[in-house]
Amino acid sequence: MGKMNSPIILLYALSYAGRPAGTQTIRFERRREGYLLQLMAEVSLPLPATRQIWTSETDTEGFPLRFTERVEGRDTRVFEVEFLREEGVVISRGAENLVLPYIVDYHDPLSLLFALPKQTETWGMYPMVGGRAYAERLPDERISGEESPAHVFRLRPGLSLLYYTPEGMPLKLTQQVGGHVFEARWTRSKTVPSEPQAPTKSRSARRRRRHRSRGVSP
Repeated sequence: MGKMNSPIILLYALSYAGRPAGTQTIRFERRREGYLLQLMAEVSLPLPATRQIWTSETDTEGFPLRFTERVEGRDTRVFEVEFLREEGVVISRGAENLVLPYIVDYHDPLSLLFALPKQTETWGMYPMVGGRAYAERLPDERISGEESPAHVFRLRPGLSLLYYTPEGMPLKLTQQVGGHVFEARWTRSKTVPSEPQAPTKSRSARRRRRHRSRGVSP
């Protein structure tokens, strides 16, 4: 992750089977305790049309503290995970509520997106809640309109291909969905003013307060 003073928003055009399929933005913001990452996508294809919002709050090393996923379509689904390293647990809320041991530094889908450019080996393994993601570094590839070759990774499961600038900005993502290729392609970036942040108590104090209110023992 790069060091940025002002939040940056990356804008993407989506396509499915070569047809326009909506738009997507990724917000990247440096905060007091780490980073705020947010992906918002309006997806029109494949049907049904959906609106997706992913939000990841990470520490300064890029490991997630909290991840939420909201999908709005024919119905609304909300999924949330808290990664409580100091307490040694991961709390997941959604279709099922689970408390898992924190035995490794996990990633969520958004923190993984920004962790891949730091991979220097051919293969990398990234623990996720409920499984693992494996990333293979492929040879650099030229993308139309870009001056420098893109760094390319193949991500499994899902057989996604992710393309990055040498500085680590996500340029393009492709994935097989329903027999066709779904693609997100970067179009432009913009910076926005930072929002004021209220004074915060220490992370451990906040975690203890949440545990007491939810009846979960540290």
